Amino acid sequence: MKGFPYHRGWLILGITVLNLFACLGLGRFSLGAILPFMREGLSLSYTEAGIIASAVFLGYLAGAVSVGFLTNRFPTKKVIIVSLIISAAGMGASAAVNHFFTAFLAFLVIGLGCGTGNVASLSVVGKWFSIKYRGFALGVTNSGSSFGMLISGFLVPMLMMINTGGWRISWGILALLVVLIIIINHFFLVDEPHEIGLKPIGAERDPASEEGEKLVQPRSPLIENVYSSKLIYLIGITYFTWGFSYLIFSTFFVDFLITSVSLEPTLAGQIFATAGIASIASGFLWGALSDKIGRMLTLFIIYLIQTCLLIAFTVTTQPIFLFLETILYSLTLWAVPTIMVAAVSDLTAARKTSMAIGFITLFFGIGQWIAPMVTGVLVDYYNFTTAFYLSAAVCLTGSAGCMFLHLKIKSDKGTAASGLQVKES
Repeated sequence: MKGFPYHRGWLILGITVLNLFACLGLGRFSLGAILPFMREGLSLSYTEAGIIASAVFLGYLAGAVSVGFLTNRFPTKKVIIVSLIISAAGMGASAAVNHFFTAFLAFLVIGLGCGTGNVASLSVVGKWFSIKYRGFALGVTNSGSSFGMLISGFLVPMLMMINTGGWRISWGILALLVVLIIIINHFFLVDEPHEIGLKPIGAERDPASEEGEKLVQPRSPLIENVYSSKLIYLIGITYFTWGFSYLIFSTFFVDFLITSVSLEPTLAGQIFATAGIASIASGFLWGALSDKIGRMLTLFIIYLIQTCLLIAFTVTTQPIFLFLETILYSLTLWAVPTIMVAAVSDLTAARKTSMAIGFITLFFGIGQWIAPMVTGVLVDYYNFTTAFYLSAAVCLTGSAGCMFLHLKIKSDKGTAASGLQVKES
């Protein structure tokens, strides 16, 4: 990897960035910029807006649950392409909705495609990059989500200034972008390096399986039965807390800036777009750090930072401070999914990795599904401040879970090292 010599894996990495851009950046995080205008256009309450936003996550949840089954029976490339087709169809339908029920169904379709395509694309990265560089590679992949925030943050307010139905045009444009990404996947994506006679980037020897690489460092036996592993359940629960806590930022932040802080829609959109720019580096910076100091210790630091910033959003209404807080929060944004996926990739047998990623994404998806509905109700009956405090409390709980997992994994490695020494003696 020194000097970043060309390897087909770098092209695959670029394609997975585009896939995350399509699945999460456009299908999921553009919702934060579009929803305020869509809510007004369809005359929805915050509770109703929260419910239709939760439809994306309900679909995401279904996709995450099914992806392990699908990738075990079909080539991952086919699963990704079909998922992107479903996402594009949902975006196209969202441009034509005219009431609450049709919006709910369209969002459900978007979520189904996004959840499946996201997890399947992340599993491809694990096959093309060795454990040594996986945190970095997954961080680069997750940066694709940032570009969706960037595009929608500028595009939607601009279109709304031209046409009151600008949010419909936005969905149509996003659908066309996904179609272009489908074409790129069809011609250039390859599931695994061995299919074209290559080894993963960073592989230092020629093992037939990932397990050989994972056992270089003393550790507990790799997890084979994902659904009975207490460690995987604990990681999933910790992932749930982030799925719940970050939703107020990613889905309702623009609405918060417009309605509670009284910013102009264009300025609110620009701040959201700035979040997209700042978040581009978040995944691979923190992912690279987790390669050095450990996955869960890095997550503990990130959760604490996000807890403080969620509270900070409620104590100032000055645009400059909100702008700075947004940048700081965004610099940690994609670190969590990046490191969570890297963590389960490290701990599970290679053939079980897709299943494990899908399983912890189930917990994450439940958090995402519940949060918009809870937030919508809190805003309707109380205010945004209450919703931010709840999100911060849940995030703080997650930080405690990360520290517990860090200590447990460290203890397990120590036990494995002692057992190896006893065996050698």
